[in-house]
Amino acid sequence: MNNNNSNNVGLAPHEMLELRELLDTNVIGVKKIQASMPMVEDDELKSFMERCLDSKKDNINSMQTFIENKINMQ
Repeated sequence: MNNNNSNNVGLAPHEMLELRELLDTNVIGVKKIQASMPMVEDDELKSFMERCLDSKKDNINSMQTFIENKINMQ
């Protein structure tokens, strides 16, 4: 089911909800990691957290690009 309404960028309503949930989860993850980083003293854990942070930021950028591409296709 593909509804080409500009409000849903060519995605079905349940797809938009899923995308929004994924985006929210990654944004919250970034905020939590950033808030926790100053308290972490272990170098290995801090390095792992930095990799997780980079991954979540990459996910957010990918989702933003996906949305922009969907909007430009209409």
